[in-house]
Amino acid sequence: MIPKIGWQESYNLNIEEIDVQHKKLLAVANELYDLIQGDAASYKNNVSKALKKLTDYTVYHFSSEETFMRKYGYPQSDFHKMQHDQFIREVNSQIKKLANPSQDDGLQLYSYLVKWVINHIAKSDKVWANFVTSKLQGK
Repeated sequence: MIPKIGWQESYNLNIEEIDVQHKKLLAVANELYDLIQGDAASYKNNVSKALKKLTDYTVYHFSSEETFMRKYGYPQSDFHKMQHDQFIREVNSQIKKLANPSQDDGLQLYSYLVKWVINHIAKSDKVWANFVTSKLQGK
């Protein structure tokens, strides 16, 4: 069984607006996890709504993050956007496979989502956040 992922302080980028969005993104993903852990009927009735909320918030967050990077002149913003676009394509592909969604399929999607998001925050997001923070501090 895949454990539910909670927010850890080590995920913080120390850019409040983005940290709040990352926490919200993980919370929305955890709504999917909670559905997966519930009864099958509730899952089938609510999974589409949970996935829509998750994809909508992900698109909003990525757009916000990309705007933030461009505002501060992060030189790798196009590459970072490409990572976001690849993630969205993969998630959409996996969602399309859920025509008759089972909780096991949902758990696989959840696992992919949280692993990618946590890895992305820890690596790619930390790099641009350090760049932006140094600009904000006038270094």
